[in-house]
Amino acid sequence: MYQRKTTDEIVIQGNYGYGWDDLTMEASMAEARKTLRVYQENERNATHRIITRRVKKEAC
Repeated sequence: MYQRKTTDEIVIQGNYGYGWDDLTMEASMAEARKTLRVYQENERNATHRIITRRVKKEAC
């Protein structure tokens, strides 16, 4: 049976004029969308986005 060697991290990033900074990591895409909406409502002077990053799993 196949086992993935990576896990996905869902990261919310904000751009405050100096490049993209990681703000938070969420467990699911639904939670990330809710958090993104909160950032967009409260920080209108910056742009925000959601990215998915693949990270290698630790050896057991």
